[in-house]
Amino acid sequence: MASQELVDVLWGKSNLNKPFTYNQLQEYINNGSSIDHSINGRISLGKVLGSGFTLIKDENNFFKEFHKDFPNFGIEIEEQDGEVIPSNTGLISTNHPLWNIQFGKGKGYFDKNLNVSVILLPFSLMHKNANCVHTGISIFSLDKQKKPSNIIFQVASETCSYYKFDYVSIYKGQFASSSDKNIELSKNISNAVEKKSFEELYDVYDIKANSFADSTYFSAENVTIFGLIDGKKHYQSVCNTRLGTNIFCDQIVLPSYSLAKSVAGTLSLSLINDAFEDISQYNVYDLIPECNMRKWSDVTIENLSDMSTGQYFSTNFDYDESSLATTNFLFRADSHKQKVKIACNSFPRKKKPGKYFIYHTTDTYLLGVALNSYLINNTSYSDYFNDVLVPFFEEYNFSSVSKSSLRTNDENYNALTGLGMYFSVNDLYLLSNIFHSMKNNSSKNIFLYDALNPNYSNSLEAIKSSNIFYNNGFWSKVFDKNLFGCKEDIWIPFMSGFGGITFAILPNGMSYYYFSDGYVYSWEDAVIAAHNIRSFC
Repeated sequence: MASQELVDVLWGKSNLNKPFTYNQLQEYINNGSSIDHSINGRISLGKVLGSGFTLIKDENNFFKEFHKDFPNFGIEIEEQDGEVIPSNTGLISTNHPLWNIQFGKGKGYFDKNLNVSVILLPFSLMHKNANCVHTGISIFSLDKQKKPSNIIFQVASETCSYYKFDYVSIYKGQFASSSDKNIELSKNISNAVEKKSFEELYDVYDIKANSFADSTYFSAENVTIFGLIDGKKHYQSVCNTRLGTNIFCDQIVLPSYSLAKSVAGTLSLSLINDAFEDISQYNVYDLIPECNMRKWSDVTIENLSDMSTGQYFSTNFDYDESSLATTNFLFRADSHKQKVKIACNSFPRKKKPGKYFIYHTTDTYLLGVALNSYLINNTSYSDYFNDVLVPFFEEYNFSSVSKSSLRTNDENYNALTGLGMYFSVNDLYLLSNIFHSMKNNSSKNIFLYDALNPNYSNSLEAIKSSNIFYNNGFWSKVFDKNLFGCKEDIWIPFMSGFGGITFAILPNGMSYYYFSDGYVYSWEDAVIAAHNIRSFC
């Protein structure tokens, strides 16, 4: 079956009345032929020809008319054996007031009946001042003379709890062909991974069905993806959208939210400790001039990582994080000067540092500032994220998108540290293996090792009467030994992100994660299922 309907829309022979489902697009790919000619050039946008925008949810009265506009861009692409490769799969900064954009690897096919090539490129729209990610697909066509059709853009899924919308538009396409073949395929770590479905997991092991983020605790429409990593095996869910199952699930971009506290904060500090010296006991008072006041005189970098500065409004969980001070820090302060002023001054000193855990994203921002200050004063480096963390990611072949972070909007350009990172699905696989390796090796990365091996002596109670603790930028939950038939209680370190994101490092060598946006934080059933696959004892 020729993709007549799609191609007619792309070439302006019929109107775009509704978006195309992923099932339709997969069928077109399956029934098409391999592209038998070189496609290499730059795609960009002309004028908008039509658009449709349906607002689904807007908790913060965020919606503005210019949200409907697609950010302008230009990107080099090259087709290789049916795979369409963008020259840049990282975050692309745009001039749009709200959106940055990222393109993943796509697919192409040739429609013999219509004598055109069709290109499908997945993309993500990222908020410039927040961590939300909206996932979509772009579609365009080229004739044999490399003349471009119009371009369709569709958005029908997101990882964003407070702002959801459907979007479809069509723009005039522009394509400049090139004879240069200079786009290199990045190393594909997925070749070393056994990708499996959860249906296979349930078939192989005697565990309760729907034990993970497919359980009744979750609404399917709020779950972006979930997975269980076991060495080289990666059991991975499909990626649901409002247009069906995303055919580019491996290419989606996942926001970190507060997972960044553990990765950008803890991992970076641990790497600096190993590369130079242990700076965890350095004093904030000496590293951050804006905090050079008496209440900071005995607060250390480790206290920032532990969120135990002794400065707070209330010990009630999440009271401070929901305060006006934190709201102003997160959403109204966009420069380093504004953010550091709020972080240093807003919370009164009430206790000695190191005694109480009080959740403060402001503390993790100061941690990043302190790391930069140490590097500037003692090394040839100046930016912990670019100079320490990114080289580590490159060594392990993380995705391009992981090497970007939300930053302050000024000359300081500080990584936010407490949020604002992005991951690919394969990045999660890499993180799992790295964390398990570091969890079992006390010879280096001691700061991270300590976080991954929590106990009553090194951890602070985080949520009263819930058996949830915090240490060095990682959460942990204590499970009663009788639940598993073990001799000792089981401590499980995990990372947690706003809206419903969890990444748990399990004691049997597995990792479990889910990314969702329905404010559900439930993974006890998944823990029991993982134990039944291979014992925690």
